[in-house]
Amino acid sequence: MEVFCLDVAQGTCQIILLGDRRAIVIDCGSRSDRQALQFLTRMGIDSIERLIVSHSHVDHIGGAVGVLGAFQDQIERICFVQDDRFLNSTFWLRISELYRTGRLRKNQLVRLEVSDSPQLVWSDDQRSVRLRTYSPTAAENLLAQQTQQQNPTSAVLFVEAGSHRIVFAADSEVAQWREIYHRAGRRLSCDVLVVPHHAGRFHSSADDLEWMYSQALELGVAVISVGTTNQHGHPRADVVAAIARHGGRVMCTQITPRCNGNDTNLEFLRPAVLSPVLHPGSSSPEPDFTDAGRSRNVACAGTVRVEMTAKNLTVSRLDDHQRAIDRLVADNRLCPLCRPAVG
Repeated sequence: MEVFCLDVAQGTCQIILLGDRRAIVIDCGSRSDRQALQFLTRMGIDSIERLIVSHSHVDHIGGAVGVLGAFQDQIERICFVQDDRFLNSTFWLRISELYRTGRLRKNQLVRLEVSDSPQLVWSDDQRSVRLRTYSPTAAENLLAQQTQQQNPTSAVLFVEAGSHRIVFAADSEVAQWREIYHRAGRRLSCDVLVVPHHAGRFHSSADDLEWMYSQALELGVAVISVGTTNQHGHPRADVVAAIARHGGRVMCTQITPRCNGNDTNLEFLRPAVLSPVLHPGSSSPEPDFTDAGRSRNVACAGTVRVEMTAKNLTVSRLDDHQRAIDRLVADNRLCPLCRPAVG
């Protein structure tokens, strides 16, 4: 089984290749990038066992309409969180149209919501693989709808194969993780974490942030899905520092000015920090600039590939990426957030 954290610039998309031309899609990036659909086409996917949308922010749900349109007769289940924006989303309007015209059955629609135990979303008993929802609860979902916030009701998904675990955290917040920790009754190990909210603010205090990575999760690799030109200050230095302090090895899909002293000229890193880019993504090997002259779509790790079985888990080119970062530090060409300050 292969898990891809796609380079979709400022957004999130993960695709699990199951073999036999089947896939699970978790979030789809924004409407404009179409990376999810292009990746599925390139990989020869015929059917989608689960099309999952963690919440209704455009950088997670936007590309889902295109995937639904291309695969509407080959999707086994559509899974979603009903936040306050969902019923007005283009995605839901398309789903409801397909349902009214008999192209979708009601048992194909699954709301992601947890009770006392994680919600089973998909499983393969022969390979000992489960995909489960760990958050939100019904109460969290209703409270988030009441306050018209989407992040606090993001779906948190765990794919588990044997003792190995990958966590897709969407834009979840620390309050959700306290609930997850309370229900589990222990710190959860995590081989790969797709970092909450693109390593932006998902916490209320420094103590919250410290608790997350010292008590809630035991980290291996932390993948940050982020865009070079994002306007949200992602990734935050305090979040990356907390991850690194507690053993996480950071891989960002794209590099940002926060690793270059806030200098927006990142052309010296093109085509990528880790070159060449092996898997498709939004990053451009050619010069690419915004109207304001800022470098755009410069890959750091680019699309991240994880090979996962019940016995083994391997993050492709992890060591190569870490060495590439270290060389840039040694040459004084970069001040990456994922490394301690030098000097």
